[in-house]
Amino acid sequence: MACRDPGRLEGVLAPGAELRIAETPAAGRKTRYTLFLARASRGWICLVPALANQVVEAALGAGELPGFRRARLLRREVQVGPSRFDFLWQSRGSRLVVEVKAVGLLRGGRGLFPDAPTARGLRHVRELTIRRRSGQAAALLFVGLCSGVERISPHAGVDPAFAAALVGAQRAGVTLRGYSCRVTTRGCRLEREVPVDPAFLTAPESTP
Repeated sequence: MACRDPGRLEGVLAPGAELRIAETPAAGRKTRYTLFLARASRGWICLVPALANQVVEAALGAGELPGFRRARLLRREVQVGPSRFDFLWQSRGSRLVVEVKAVGLLRGGRGLFPDAPTARGLRHVRELTIRRRSGQAAALLFVGLCSGVERISPHAGVDPAFAAALVGAQRAGVTLRGYSCRVTTRGCRLEREVPVDPAFLTAPESTP
């Protein structure tokens, strides 16, 4: 069985966990099934990070994305310097480079990102910060792909470099937005905007 989420999935994939899988046969695949959902205390967690982009794009197209109701999509997968970002939008008279991050770790109503060190995510934050400091528009959106997200923060205990970079991005003026989703066995849709707390400090991860 394949899982598209590259994180640690601690507290999610445990013995006795309720899961939802689907048969996804394709040429060249080593497995016939893909893991899509896992049951947590507050509801389902979506284990397909790419769905966050689809949720954002659907809300944007319907004019229902908080903070960007008048923005429009210009291009997907836009190359900026050495990195590729998820979207290029037209927003408030400017071209806006947008990166979307899927949040699947929930602790007490707080969605934490990342749940494993992310060199790619760190690079994205730093390059968005450089772009903003040069006078260009940049945004980083966090999408909680699990029920019960009330606010979103960097997981400093897992990736302190990412957490520090996010604080720097906020100070530079990068737009930070967080969203919660309603996740069910029938699908996932954006629910509402939630606060992003870049300076929130999580406890360091314990080592075995």
